[in-house]
Amino acid sequence: MTAVDVIDQIKALPLPERAKVVTFVHELEASAPQVRTMEPRAFEQAVERVFDRHDELMRKLSQ
Repeated sequence: MTAVDVIDQIKALPLPERAKVVTFVHELEASAPQVRTMEPRAFEQAVERVFDRHDELMRKLSQ
């Protein structure tokens, strides 16, 4: 079954049943783990600090 099939089946539901699907999807989204992001420049600075502090280890890992 494809997503389009599921969507078509949801569209065919009576409104009260469709509302249950919508509620389920909202609950599913709310329970999903949050993805943390960081600004690209802050990431670059963190990478530089790690490589600077662990230069010898990084050299060995690259071999």
